[in-house]
Amino acid sequence: MKSSAIKQSPCTQRGMDRCSLLFEVATDLFLSHGYEKVSLDQIVEHAGGSKATIYKYFGSKKGLFIAICQERCNKFIHQIELACQRDSVDLRQNLSELLTDLYLIFTDDKSTAFGRLILLIAQNDQDLAQQLYSFGPKRAHQLLADFLQQAHECGQIYCTRPLDSAVYFLGFFHDIHWRTMVDLPISNLDINIKDHIHYVVDRFIEGHQKPEKIQ
Repeated sequence: MKSSAIKQSPCTQRGMDRCSLLFEVATDLFLSHGYEKVSLDQIVEHAGGSKATIYKYFGSKKGLFIAICQERCNKFIHQIELACQRDSVDLRQNLSELLTDLYLIFTDDKSTAFGRLILLIAQNDQDLAQQLYSFGPKRAHQLLADFLQQAHECGQIYCTRPLDSAVYFLGFFHDIHWRTMVDLPISNLDINIKDHIHYVVDRFIEGHQKPEKIQ
């Protein structure tokens, strides 16, 4: 487990296990009581160990929270990396599988609750908001843009502005994100999620075909 939010990465399995437990316990406490009402003493009381471990690896409660956010973002980013590494030359299949995998992460109950917590905290902390954007959406957009650039160079699609196209493609989650943040049901979307994803991917690919020259 390596993260730029961690001051000093654990070098033993025991240290990594300790950090993982801190992540799990702190996340549950933050979700149950809110970030401001949770103290390091409470986290240590439930996770064991000492506050010295938190100071050593994360520097503070905020450092621990940022590390948790980055770890959760990494799961999202990892799915994009997997899509970019697939051997299949079927771009439609790769993009459909990517949206399906991300959808499962995006609509997970714990992920939804944590997303609400992030919005609540970040709106009063501009530096934190910028950090979260940098290793979350910004990183995801750039990674997907690199993938689309490769697809363009291979002739799979015509994509002269890959970063804009990446932002557009991941806009698939805008409606879902809004629904989850305000606790509106998405059950009506769940029923047809596969058809919906295929529709989005088909329209995306159709919109990235080389324009015919006007005679």
